[in-house]
Amino acid sequence: MPIDVEVMIVSYGSAADVEACLTSIASAAPTARVALREHGDAAAYEQLLDVAQAASVPTRVEHDPANPGFGAGCNALADASTAAWFLFLNPDARLVSWPWETEPIEPPAVVGPVYTAADDHHRGRTYRIRDEVGRSWFRRSGPPPDGRGFVSGAALLIDAATFRRIEGFDTAHFMFYEDIDLCLRANEVGTTTTIEPAWQVEHARGHSTGERFGDALMWSYESGCRFHAAQGSPVWTYRAYVAVDAVMRAGLHGVRRDGRRGRAYVGLAKRAFSDCVRRGRSRP
Repeated sequence: MPIDVEVMIVSYGSAADVEACLTSIASAAPTARVALREHGDAAAYEQLLDVAQAASVPTRVEHDPANPGFGAGCNALADASTAAWFLFLNPDARLVSWPWETEPIEPPAVVGPVYTAADDHHRGRTYRIRDEVGRSWFRRSGPPPDGRGFVSGAALLIDAATFRRIEGFDTAHFMFYEDIDLCLRANEVGTTTTIEPAWQVEHARGHSTGERFGDALMWSYESGCRFHAAQGSPVWTYRAYVAVDAVMRAGLHGVRRDGRRGRAYVGLAKRAFSDCVRRGRSRP
């Protein structure tokens, strides 16, 4: 018997990606319901409505042009859901296989898939500043969670009771780190985090932020500061790491003649360095 799941997708002008995503859901998990939320303008909302109306799975649509962020959008969709399980899925993700059309799963649990791309391993058991360096510069992913740890928010399954118990995503994270934070808070209330090998997902990555690269860098930096502070890591060290990292990446993009990304990293370096100086002077 299939599990009672609602797939929740937050879109920002991503109707074309959502359409392909819905096709994969209809093929792999035909008994699932779908909830969409558009954070773009009225035209983007109309496009998403057209996609939803053509879908072969039951689909509801919300619209919030204020664009409150990924976590806030997911929370809003969950608030209106009656499903026992929530699957948060990026618009540019595709379900390749889904084992729970026939197999049961016992709550409480947070579950991530296996990704078809060999280098798509946003997972781990902890996420400290040293893990930031390893992932960013050496493509070193953390070990799969062993009950404790995190999986990517690109495709994250969680039972509704746990999600509500921990009050969903931390909406102070506009984008980035909210998935790691959610998983670790779920662990704190006794919910395990695992990866299910029979669940496979294809993920294009970066579609929602590609046109807003500079903004995405700042969102990631701000969320990183909040996350590491909550985890007890020295935030000044994180800011200093980001400043150095951004300078190096600006240089690399300069060599590649990618002026747009180079300028974005220069802006990030200035922001992180300024924060280091200002926060350093404010220390007792």
